[in-house]
Amino acid sequence: MSRDAPSTDTLHAAILDRISDGVVALNDNLQFTYLNDRAVELLSADRDALLGRPVWDSLADGASAVFRPPLERAVETGTEQSCEWVGPERGSSWLVRFYPDDDGLTIVVTETTDRRSHEETLGRLHEATRRMLLARSPEAVADLVSSAAVEILGLPLNAVHYYDEATDALRPVVQSPACYDVLGKAPALDSGLAWEAYQSGDAGVYPDVRAAAGVFDAETPFRSELLVPLGEYGVFIVAAQTTDEFTDTDVTLAKLLAANATVALDQVTTESLLAQQRDNLELLTRMMSHDIRNDLQVVGAIAEILGENVDGTQQEYVEKIRRNTAAAVELTTSAQELVEAMLRTETEPCPVSLRESLEDQLTRVTETATDATITVDGEIPDVTVLADEMLGSVFRNVLKNAVQHNREPDPTVTVTVEADETVVRVKVADNGPGIPDDRKESIFGRGERGMSSDGTGIGLYLVETLVDQYGGHVWVEDRERSSAGSRPPADDNDPTGAVFVIELQRE
Repeated sequence: MSRDAPSTDTLHAAILDRISDGVVALNDNLQFTYLNDRAVELLSADRDALLGRPVWDSLADGASAVFRPPLERAVETGTEQSCEWVGPERGSSWLVRFYPDDDGLTIVVTETTDRRSHEETLGRLHEATRRMLLARSPEAVADLVSSAAVEILGLPLNAVHYYDEATDALRPVVQSPACYDVLGKAPALDSGLAWEAYQSGDAGVYPDVRAAAGVFDAETPFRSELLVPLGEYGVFIVAAQTTDEFTDTDVTLAKLLAANATVALDQVTTESLLAQQRDNLELLTRMMSHDIRNDLQVVGAIAEILGENVDGTQQEYVEKIRRNTAAAVELTTSAQELVEAMLRTETEPCPVSLRESLEDQLTRVTETATDATITVDGEIPDVTVLADEMLGSVFRNVLKNAVQHNREPDPTVTVTVEADETVVRVKVADNGPGIPDDRKESIFGRGERGMSSDGTGIGLYLVETLVDQYGGHVWVEDRERSSAGSRPPADDNDPTGAVFVIELQRE
């Protein structure tokens, strides 16, 4: 080693003075023996005045209260300890670590302000995203994007443009106040850098807009621009009046904000389409339940009058009019109920009297199905089940299905009810042709119709939809298997009679 070479201690001190963390060494009496430049800066004190002094004499009361517990634990246990220190400057924070050894203690202070600030920014962006997902229109999403860019990302000059199919251009939807002050009302963009970003789907970062080829306005008051597409919806534009203004962090956070906004726009657009479809469906339902049904009832009434004044072949024609009119009325009723069931947003089941609902439908179906014998085997228990005001539709459709599918000379339908502590099972058995095994599940599908059926094809689909909403189950069995407990005939696909079982939860 040459005579002029620095000592090892000098080299170590020089290295420690160059690092960004504050480093302090204390002896076994907890007196300062070393402070690097950053530590002196943090303590706002003279190094020479601190060396040799006890640490507790040199710290403000607030800092001493924070440091004392972990420091004493480090000394007592001989293990590393740490704590967080919020500095005197607003928003500044530090991680303080204590490393004990045989000679005393080394303290390292690391600034965490940037990390905390980044976490806070992401948290605020998350909250802004939550608000965007609750927005009811694309314009509301644009407002939230622009506000978040100003208040969270610190990007005061920004605008949101949406694509307008009518003009084939990006139409300005929202401008931040600062953007409007500088630019005035933003123009629609059918070319230029923003249009290019929208068409390509790739974000563009321009340190100097005026030097970029294809700029929309060569005299623009802006120098830097950050252009982030919003999927198929438009583009998010951020600007600055100085060149090379946007950092990598600005770009990353702006892309994150735009990505979240695109998800919100997907949702609000889908919800808007669904709302329009729902409105159209409700309009159709009202038309079917009022205008068409009323007209059909007039036709049915006229057919009744004609039936009293004709005979022979003409009587057959009148009877056909009556049957088809009744089927059409039934179709409008089932369609209305199905739409109501599918469009309901509140489907929480409530207590409903089983006996009252079932007896009401038995009475109605018996009055209209005069050629069928409908009986109740045993009593209908006076219990409540979890359903709603549409439970009657379930029973009516199952009872009508049992009659309409039956081509026997003397069609019969038998209803039995079984109840235990948790569920009620309503069984509707008929003596019709039965349902083959390969159709026992598909019979509940939308638009399914029984063999040679005069039904609407949606009644059983409505039944399953409602029963599912009630938390129950519905299925079909062969009559012999259900009533006698024995196996069905040898040919499983040629049963005689069917039993529809409706299982509902008791209250």
